[in-house]
Amino acid sequence: MRKLPGFIKTTAIGGLLVIVPISIGLFVLAQLYIAIVSFVRGFVDALPGDLQNSAGLIFLLTLLTLIGFCFLTGLIVRTRLGVAVRRWAKRNIANRIPMYNALTSLTKRVVGVDGAQFAPIEVDLFGSDARLLGFLIEKLPDDRCAVYVPSAPLVTAGQVYLVPASRVTAMGAKMGDAMAVVSQWGVDARSLYTRSQPAS
Repeated sequence: MRKLPGFIKTTAIGGLLVIVPISIGLFVLAQLYIAIVSFVRGFVDALPGDLQNSAGLIFLLTLLTLIGFCFLTGLIVRTRLGVAVRRWAKRNIANRIPMYNALTSLTKRVVGVDGAQFAPIEVDLFGSDARLLGFLIEKLPDDRCAVYVPSAPLVTAGQVYLVPASRVTAMGAKMGDAMAVVSQWGVDARSLYTRSQPAS
């Protein structure tokens, strides 16, 4: 019973460190969306009367503007000046935000930036014929692997295990397809087995 308050405290703090940066990101994105909607609405008001009240047109133009803004920002940060500013901001601002590096790395893995995705795998945890569907996080120097096993149907909830590489088998499937199978309690799992090969 003495450990219960400590467990509650550390768990709550851990949840807070995840919620705060996500909330900040969503708030900034929401404010950007509102600003773009206002800009687009002013443009639509100048169109013929039949188009002025088109909610679909406003949404489409807002979405295209948001994508264009993100694309333009991506181009800018690829320039020499953009790289310098990004490094300065990461060193002096971003690294002080809780969970920033972890969330950035996770986002890159999920969307497949630079080809870095979590590979769907089968993992043998118990030395039996039962296999768990998971994702290869990284290979360790001692011939072990860090793997993440989600709890269906919540892909974002699960456990991290350190297992020998010999117990991990790659599936040759895309991360998005594996996530969809987990979120659907295993429905359409056969689509993941196009080709399998040992991860070691």
